[in-house]
Amino acid sequence: MSDTRNASAAAHETGKRQARIKTFARRESRITPAQQKALAELLGLYQIPWTNKKIDISEVFPKAKKFAVEIGFGDGSALLEQAMRNTETAYLGIEVFRPGVGKCLIQLQRNNITNVRISTADARDVISEQISSASVHEFIMLFPDPWPKMRHRKRRLVNPEFIALCVDRLVPGGTITIVTDSVDYAQQVIDVLEDNDGLESLAHHLASSERRAPTRYEKKAIAAGHSVFEMQYAKSVHQPVLNC
Repeated sequence: MSDTRNASAAAHETGKRQARIKTFARRESRITPAQQKALAELLGLYQIPWTNKKIDISEVFPKAKKFAVEIGFGDGSALLEQAMRNTETAYLGIEVFRPGVGKCLIQLQRNNITNVRISTADARDVISEQISSASVHEFIMLFPDPWPKMRHRKRRLVNPEFIALCVDRLVPGGTITIVTDSVDYAQQVIDVLEDNDGLESLAHHLASSERRAPTRYEKKAIAAGHSVFEMQYAKSVHQPVLNC
């Protein structure tokens, strides 16, 4: 009976995830042979596989003093530069774009970077099921899909429920950094973060590469004359842990 119940619960959870509104689209350009080879040969070395069990950060990164999560790392250029700048911080990069993951894997091996792991699952599932409360020092979201059409805005990743989940996973004083070149999305981000009682604003400003590594998309946006906005908030040191 227990096996039947477990199977039923798993099927229900899978169905729930499948029915949920997607916050990303798999806009996959043609994958190169090198990227395909990296996915086949290297992903197993760097990947944290999807399970419904919490990640033991001390086991995966025994020397790390901090833990950061980048959601939607693209081709991994900013993620890897940050990891090389901050070798005592462990980074989990989450990305569903397979060519980008393949490119990131190539650079991980080429530069012998040991403080980065990758997940190719939905970020909402990873954070909800695999990351413990009060364990993350920073969430980083660089240019999340703005879904500019009005009918698609419900697909935006940044919403009150998702931010509440991230806040619970942050250590007291931990930060959420979100960068976008969409004025409309920037305002929505500010509204959502301001409405969360567990967060305190650190800065709203035009982005600066002095604080972090610029992404490939960011460089293109700036070259096209777009303004790039960076929002950073910290978890209040008085915020309780929900253990969800």
